[in-house]
Amino acid sequence: MRPSTFPRLLKAFRVLAPMMLTHARDMRRYVLFGAPRELDREARRERARRLTDAFEELGTTYVKLAQFLTTRPDFVPPVYIDELQRLQDDVPPVGFGDIETVIEDELGAPQDVFGSIDEEPISSASIAQVHGATVDGDRVAVKVQRPGLRERVEADLSALSTMVSVLYRLLRVSGQASYAESLVSVSRDVDRSLRKEVDFEREAETMREIRENVVREGFDDEVVVPQTYDELCTGRVIVMSFEDGVKVKRFDELRERGHDLGVIARRVVEAYLRMAFVYGVYQTDPHHGNIAVADDGRVVIYDYGMSQRPEEGVTEAFARFLAGLGVRDHDVTIAALEDMGAVEVSSRKGWEAMCDWADALSKDVAGDVSEIDIGAVAEGFDESFDEFPIQLNQDILLSLRAITGVQGIATTLDTDYDFSAHLARFFVEKETFDLELEEIRSDAKERSERLYLDSMKNEIRDEIREGNRRTVTAVVGSALGVGSGVAYTAVGNVAVSGVLLGAGVVALGKVALSYRDTGSAKGPMFMMRYEMEKWGDEHRTEDGIERREGGDNKDADAERKETPAPETAED
Repeated sequence: MRPSTFPRLLKAFRVLAPMMLTHARDMRRYVLFGAPRELDREARRERARRLTDAFEELGTTYVKLAQFLTTRPDFVPPVYIDELQRLQDDVPPVGFGDIETVIEDELGAPQDVFGSIDEEPISSASIAQVHGATVDGDRVAVKVQRPGLRERVEADLSALSTMVSVLYRLLRVSGQASYAESLVSVSRDVDRSLRKEVDFEREAETMREIRENVVREGFDDEVVVPQTYDELCTGRVIVMSFEDGVKVKRFDELRERGHDLGVIARRVVEAYLRMAFVYGVYQTDPHHGNIAVADDGRVVIYDYGMSQRPEEGVTEAFARFLAGLGVRDHDVTIAALEDMGAVEVSSRKGWEAMCDWADALSKDVAGDVSEIDIGAVAEGFDESFDEFPIQLNQDILLSLRAITGVQGIATTLDTDYDFSAHLARFFVEKETFDLELEEIRSDAKERSERLYLDSMKNEIRDEIREGNRRTVTAVVGSALGVGSGVAYTAVGNVAVSGVLLGAGVVALGKVALSYRDTGSAKGPMFMMRYEMEKWGDEHRTEDGIERREGGDNKDADAERKETPAPETAED
């Protein structure tokens, strides 16, 4: 353990230990024993608020941990996701003298690099802050990493690894092995992602690559990606063109400037779909602070720190998954999930349950929430899967986060926006992404029918075997019962008679119990519990903006002064 880790570990333990103890008492009234405590919804929400405040107090690494937890509804209860999604990463800026020191270490004296540079930052977050400047007379935005950030992140990640190893053992001892594995998975993904995010050279390269693709395709008439000044980009500084715009959450101002919110919604969705499925780079942190609209109506996308490049096979399967949702072909959707390794369906009942889930998800994507029978979907899962019916690796979870984030932005801009129709156009009806839908449908249908036939054969075979076992066990149990009477009558041996009678009762009891249906969901179900509670609660998007229900959106931050300029966008 490095010296800088110990103080961070102590602080994390001081902040988190009371909540860990509270959670243990919720699970067992007296920590080591006792029944679980029953908590109402408001009590659970208060727990979630306390955890959110704790992560915010602990800083950058734990804010990123919170962001990752919001992508894991298989691990985190819905009420916690709801609170963590509103966690703000805005922090007071560091003094300009410290920023000058970083610039000087990376590029040289600021006065020699820039014609001028604003001392007041445009925006400030826990990883970096942005200052306006000029280069050769051009207005630029300078994103500067906060001093000492990497060392602090390294110490936090080391402390987090220590805490996770302890919690892993405690969870396994308490019988929560599935949660223990999920915790380890999340911590590894946070470690991997945060190390990438503090590498500004990687972010600049990603931005440059996406911009080149946008310009080459002629898509720059709809979307703006800031241009990097490559000779001024280092591991801790990015200099990019200054792109002015109004943030997409400021609906009234956008209308006043004559922008069509429906067109903006379409351009936002199209941009993120192209980045993911044409350019091969997922920008995994879309929210209202990352996107603005220029005066000419083009969508401006800032911040590319949280991005990833999934393997080609995973991206292709994910495209088929979204295409299946877009055209509401459940066989295609489920087959794609199988190819991603997210689900393993081995029975006809399981396939039907997955079809119901896919139907509900398709309706949710299309905005037909009122048509979803949540109870029927949940009951199908309970009857068909023991645990973890759907498991997605972090690449797919982050991709889903990007897509659902974009959907949320689009529907706040235009409540009538049909996201599923856009998916269908993108993957099926346009030349943007080449999917042979009929071939995919044929393969998925064949897979479904084969599963049905195999499942029926297996069910018949298993039923015959089970019937034979029941018959033999019943005969043996009956014989033992008769034998106990014979033993008592013939020799008067009560002990022998009692043993035989007991054995007979046990055998017949096993036959009776074999008719009981014991199938139930033992572990957390990815997305289902999250979606069930989300659909029953108020709809919110990032930045506290509520989804409109037939009226105008209300900007939760309308009173806050907003400077229309590039942001580090780490909310």
